[in-house]
Amino acid sequence: MDILSIPGEMLDTLEEGVSILDTSFRILEMNTTMHRWYAHRKFRPGEKCYRMYHGRNTPCTFCPARNAFQERRVATGIVPYHGPQREIRGWQRLIVFPLCDGDGKIVGVIEYVEDITREKVLEAEVEKLKVTERFLKEQVALLGELLEKEKEEKRRREEEHRRFFATGIRPLLSLLRETLPSEVQRMLLDTLEKALDSLCGGQDTLQVFPLTPREWEVARLLAQGLTSKEIAEVLSISKKAVDFHRGNIRKKLGIQKMKESLFAALQRLG
Repeated sequence: MDILSIPGEMLDTLEEGVSILDTSFRILEMNTTMHRWYAHRKFRPGEKCYRMYHGRNTPCTFCPARNAFQERRVATGIVPYHGPQREIRGWQRLIVFPLCDGDGKIVGVIEYVEDITREKVLEAEVEKLKVTERFLKEQVALLGELLEKEKEEKRRREEEHRRFFATGIRPLLSLLRETLPSEVQRMLLDTLEKALDSLCGGQDTLQVFPLTPREWEVARLLAQGLTSKEIAEVLSISKKAVDFHRGNIRKKLGIQKMKESLFAALQRLG
């Protein structure tokens, strides 16, 4: 059997594409798979492979068959799969085996063709994901730098606030404390000073400034010597509500002796 005239039925047993070329790149045989892939082109025995498969008038510069002829060994390559208008429909991997006669002279090649379009698509998707991953890593690094700068800026502002409180506010509070006639008023001023100190230090003021706005109103009026009934009239609330707030003030300021008046207890604390 002539090595260049392998029966088509033998080639048709393969699911991949197979074609046989002579040294002039003429197609001598194609299997069913190749006929199906290139059904849009009418095959004529002896047709040049570059015209049949790629719609060209000259051999392809990326031709693995040419390499197999020149290097006298198996050659591989990836080539585009062209449609009717020479548009790229996909990609094929070619493995080209030189065919030699009895004297060792190359008389043609057999091309084994795999459709790797899906593989190429997946490779492209993986590359896109890698690009996206690199972009996200860069963004995370950038955000980390910005966060660190923000932390440093926050520390700088807190230090400025602490200096401002120490050199500006605290001396004024000391002067104000000397003018207050009531120990209760001075005690409330101490609580306010602690809260401002905590605020300027960027700390939680709730730990040192525990009273609610209403409780502060009650405490302020209490410091003026008003009774619960009088405080209720000033704030337009019930005496029961005032007593409730006074109880909360006791708890938050740590006043344990219930028999002692809140006013007296605050005076002792001051």
